[in-house]
Amino acid sequence: MAGTTHALNAVADGLRLPLEFASTDRQALVEIPSVDDVSPEVKTIFDEIQIFYAMDRVPGVFRWMARDQIFLQGYWMAVREAFADRKLDRLTKEILALAASMTAKSDYGVDLHLREARRLGLSDQGFTEAVEVVQLFNTVTKIADALQLQPDFNPRAGG
Repeated sequence: MAGTTHALNAVADGLRLPLEFASTDRQALVEIPSVDDVSPEVKTIFDEIQIFYAMDRVPGVFRWMARDQIFLQGYWMAVREAFADRKLDRLTKEILALAASMTAKSDYGVDLHLREARRLGLSDQGFTEAVEVVQLFNTVTKIADALQLQPDFNPRAGG
């Protein structure tokens, strides 16, 4: 989950790609291909992305990735697999992606995953709780890292 989230955030934030559904003053550093200028194979992937995110347009980060069909296809397969309902449901995974985006300080990721989490049912109180957990553990982790503390427990032991 964190890997696919950080990968998307790195591309989107690094290229300053705006989210079409969020008001932003971000200006993309590169031209984002039009949906009309892609191959039928890429158009099929775009259709899946629109359905997955319940959007009327393909987010710019995926349109940019479409410059290389293999890159887009591989990344999209990884996203679908990471967000597939197995032991954790999609909402839980979107909250994890939101937390990873907050930790990475990714404007694009926070906007995208907060939108998705809310669309999937995250309440304002649930969002507040998620932010509280991210803030608390970011703080504790930073303190432990600064003090170069080593775990005083076996993280591989159950119970």
